[in-house]
Amino acid sequence: MKNASLCYIERGGKYLMLLRNKKPDDPNEGKWIGVGGKLEPGESPADCARREIREETGLTALDLISFGRVYFKSDVWEEEIMHLFLVTDFEGEVTDCDEGELHWIDKNEVFDLPLWDGDRIFLKYLLDGRQFDEMTLDYHGERLCGCRVDSVEKELLDVFNEDGSPAGYVASREYVHWKGLWHATVHIWIAGENDGKPSLLLQLRAADKRLYPSCWDISAAGHIPSGEAALNGAMRELAEELGIHVSPDEFAYLGTMKMTYDDDDDGGYHDREHCRIYLLRRQVDLSGLTLQASEVERVMWMTLEEIMESLENGGLNHCLHKEELAFIRPVILADDWKGTGFN
Repeated sequence: MKNASLCYIERGGKYLMLLRNKKPDDPNEGKWIGVGGKLEPGESPADCARREIREETGLTALDLISFGRVYFKSDVWEEEIMHLFLVTDFEGEVTDCDEGELHWIDKNEVFDLPLWDGDRIFLKYLLDGRQFDEMTLDYHGERLCGCRVDSVEKELLDVFNEDGSPAGYVASREYVHWKGLWHATVHIWIAGENDGKPSLLLQLRAADKRLYPSCWDISAAGHIPSGEAALNGAMRELAEELGIHVSPDEFAYLGTMKMTYDDDDDGGYHDREHCRIYLLRRQVDLSGLTLQASEVERVMWMTLEEIMESLENGGLNHCLHKEELAFIRPVILADDWKGTGFN
């Protein structure tokens, strides 16, 4: 296993970034990274960092701030433990590097460069000044397929373009909402009857949710993790949030809607969703549900007319989308709405 140091040098709101484009057979070819390299025998991570900074940039580091260890696992390359450092005090002038081109890049613009997917995760920790003990990044080829920070699994999402085409990389859920990147979600509506009228099952979001606490919401919903099919995501969310287990052929796929939301408070939260909408026709016994305490406080049936009315007069504390309800309403009111399915 390789043992290495990686350093990011900061000056005036910029990082000194290395575009790797000079080294033959370089696995980092075309990627932007910090400066660093392998530890020599008997060398400490800090001593390695200082030596690599001097050799690759011509600068002398006067301080080294340790941010943690990053453990790279791969099915292609040798596994590596990388010691991450930030340098904010140095002397000297930048010289040419024989491994690539050195450029000062604005810290926020760094994330838009061609990076390894995992680099975006630890660079966000660096940007926020959040140190960690150990981060594990698990790669299959160049694709990031797993991330743990101090033993906590991080949810990874596939990133999309606004038109729904794949952007070609994976990012953590936290990063996706910080940058406002398009990603896939799933909404599941359960349709049944209440007082003999077409009704929908609504859930009350938990009081400690960051967004829309204690608001009435869709029957079940959630992000689609990287690599998961939307239909599998719908089945999983129903099982997790409500304890309802169904087969794939019980769902009706109604279509995809684009949804956006922005909250600039508390560091910023930006939501850009390609939302897959599914309908499940089932007369659910509420007493038999198993609610996920961290997500759902309680559930209730509400007629479609009552829901639409509440959207107009504000009679219900909710976070439902009027456009989405208008989208699904014709299907629920169709003549065969009591049927077991529709295609």
